[in-house]
Amino acid sequence: MNKYQQPIILIVDDDETMCKLLCEQLKEEKFKAEFVLDGSDAVNIIKKKEFSLVILDQNMRIMNGDKALAEIKKYDSTLPVIMLSAQTDPAIIVKCIKLGADDYFPKPYEYDELIDSIIKYIRIKK
Repeated sequence: MNKYQQPIILIVDDDETMCKLLCEQLKEEKFKAEFVLDGSDAVNIIKKKEFSLVILDQNMRIMNGDKALAEIKKYDSTLPVIMLSAQTDPAIIVKCIKLGADDYFPKPYEYDELIDSIIKYIRIKK
């Protein structure tokens, strides 16, 4: 694999408009981005394809972010996961951090802070 391969970020959120907007923003930053609309879909695609980082919402219809996070970390404990959620309950945030989330941003998010965190945690496959 080329050590200069473009990082691929998986966005997981049940708001398709949000996913598309974030994909476009990340593409402007020279990242590849894909999205799925549920935590269970995220777990399944991560088992089939390599990603450099996951951006994960907490509140989703079928599988919540904390459950998806636990499954993702069980499968690949080194895959960075950034939570991006309207959920601001401190207990949920602490739970996600304990489950292995690398960072947690409330919606609406500060774009520059999110990009800085992505750059900090991105895993480039070599």
